[in-house]
Amino acid sequence: MSNKPDTKLTFEAISAMPRGERYTLFKDSVVKPFGAITKAKDAATEKMHVAFKVTASLKRDYATMLHGREIAPDMTEGKFFAQYAGGDVPARVKQLATFFNAVVLTGPKPLIPEAYIDAASVNSLEKAASIIATERKNCAEAWMATDITLDVINALSTPGDATKKLAEIRKRQNPKADDEGSAETPTGALVMLLANRIAEAKDDEDGFKLFCYGQDLAEKWGTNKEIPAARYAEWLQRREKESKTQLLKVPEAPTPDTPETPAVPGFEDAAADKNAAAEAAELEPAGAAS
Repeated sequence: MSNKPDTKLTFEAISAMPRGERYTLFKDSVVKPFGAITKAKDAATEKMHVAFKVTASLKRDYATMLHGREIAPDMTEGKFFAQYAGGDVPARVKQLATFFNAVVLTGPKPLIPEAYIDAASVNSLEKAASIIATERKNCAEAWMATDITLDVINALSTPGDATKKLAEIRKRQNPKADDEGSAETPTGALVMLLANRIAEAKDDEDGFKLFCYGQDLAEKWGTNKEIPAARYAEWLQRREKESKTQLLKVPEAPTPDTPETPAVPGFEDAAADKNAAAEAAELEPAGAAS
């Protein structure tokens, strides 16, 4: 148990203080600590562009040194920064460094020129970084050519309120219903890609992995807390109803019949002649044959 006295004051105790004491309390409890935080945030924001660029540079050094075996193969990026650069990378800086590497330093020419990155506010860049991170996750190598990525490029490359445009793009990329939490919904293109992969699955190792993934996904949907139980039940009912018109009827297996006696060549013709002779004998008048 801590011996530090409880410095929390009730509203009643604060209100009972003389006004001059409350002025002093406000200065000590609000102006000094929160002012320092605001100044620190402003200073960090001013240095953010340099911060994420130098981080991006060191991230590339880490990859080069790792592949060139200049550092231990089990050294993580975090350990690299701690050992060689003196400390961890803050999450905001790391996100923007990854974004900068992706849109400026990937490919033969930048998707977004560095000058446009410099002109954008930190707020705009953070929104753009979140959007691009989701596109890379959803679309793998195809992320550079998606409509969402092109819209981000246009938003940062065109004069105007980039922050507002990026907020609209993010909402379009990740629509969040009030009752569905904050889970990101895969894009329509990703859903179609998965459907095509399932349709083209073959009896091989990749097909087996896809099958396992589909089974795991189906099981997770049943316990996904991001989707309310009522919505999950509604979707199941809707799927059953809409699928009935699309399901193919499975043909019934034919009932096995008694096997027929194989035909013997010439047997059918001889039997037919014999039957015809018998019928003719029955029709012939009595005494005609002598």
